[in-house]
Parts: sequence; structure tokens; C-alpha cells
Amino acid sequence: MASRMNFYLIQLRKRSVTLYTEDEHLHFNPVNRVVHRLACRKSRWAGFAKNLIVTVRDYYLKLEHKIDPMERVFKRMRHVSRMNVNFSPALEESVARRKFENLLVVQRNKHLFWVGVDFVLTIVAILLTPLLVPLPGPNIFLYFPGLRMFSHYLAWKGTLNGLKLEDKVFTPLTEISGIEQVLNQRVSKVEFEHLRDLSRRIKLEHLPKFLEKYL
Repeated sequence: MASRMNFYLIQLRKRSVTLYTEDEHLHFNPVNRVVHRLACRKSRWAGFAKNLIVTVRDYYLKLEHKIDPMERVFKRMRHVSRMNVNFSPALEESVARRKFENLLVVQRNKHLFWVGVDFVLTIVAILLTPLLVPLPGPNIFLYFPGLRMFSHYLAWKGTLNGLKLEDKVFTPLTEISGIEQVLNQRVSKVEFEHLRDLSRRIKLEHLPKFLEKYL
């Protein structure tokens, strides 16, 4: 597991709270490791398997940009052994803790539900494979339910890890109050520039793009 990771609990206008992080886990991507090993082999089977894995991986990465961005946050959370949760000083720490725990519980149940739904859809896709594979266009869509099931499963594992983790430190951060003030009003271009400035102060380069999904 990675060591401590920083998370940011932010209250939004359209939904109660969201959770954000830019910390990455330290593990080497196992898919890339498999692709590298297959690339070192010269057999036709290895080449076919490598190309298939790369196709599915690239499709999965494109898919990640279309889903709820908080799902990626929870997938990263499964590697955490210690976490620091930053929150607005406008909240009491006990309230921030409760909002954080409630968010994880809701997301745990949501992702577990969709794991089950996508599992059923994956079975259906597998059963239809002999009929659809010969067709020239839709083959990649056979992977969609399986990829979504995998993504929901990893997010579910992340929420479980976050809920059971004892080493959690909650830290008030003034900039989050400023970010929430911008988000809880009609966001103009000027105000969004202020949000970018606040994000840069706490070294969160991609936070404005993340929050755009919820505006």
C-alpha cells in the first residue's frame, strides 16, 4: 500500500459533498507489466494477446474520463494505509468526519449495486459473443459491462478500505472555504479564475477540471 494520501472534502451546490485527491498510488500498473512481458515474446499468440489487452486498456482509459470523476478517487483509496482528510474550517471536525463516513457508506452501497448489475450484463455479453464477434463494428462494446464491473469493484474496495482505516487525520484548510464559496454561487469566468488560484495555492492543478463536472 501507499503511505499517507491527501483527500479534500468539498461541499457542493448540487450535491452534499464530493471527495478529491491528486495523489497517485505507488504501485506499477499490473496491466502495463503484462503488456511488457507479452511484447518480449515473439509468438503470434503473445502478439494477439498484447494487442487485445492494449485495445481494452485504451478503451478503459477513455471510459474513465466519462464516468463520475469521484469514482477514480475511490479506486485510488484502496491503496491507502494512512490518509489526511482536508475540510473547510466552517465545519466542526466531528461534522466533517460524519460527512466523510456517510459519503463512503453511500458510495460503497452504490458501487456494490452496480457491480451486481454489470456482472449480469457481462454474462449476457459473453453469451452473445459468438453472434457478435464476427460483426466488424461492435466488438469493443462487448467489453463495456466487464470494464464497468471492474471499475465499480475497485471503487467499492476503495470505500471499504476508507471505512475500516483507523489512521485518518482531519485537517481544516482555509482554501477549501474559499473554493466552496465560489461553488455555492453562480460561477462566472472571473470567479472560476479565483477557484483556479485557490487550487494552485494548495497545489491541486486538476481540481477545477474535476469540479466542472458538478457545476
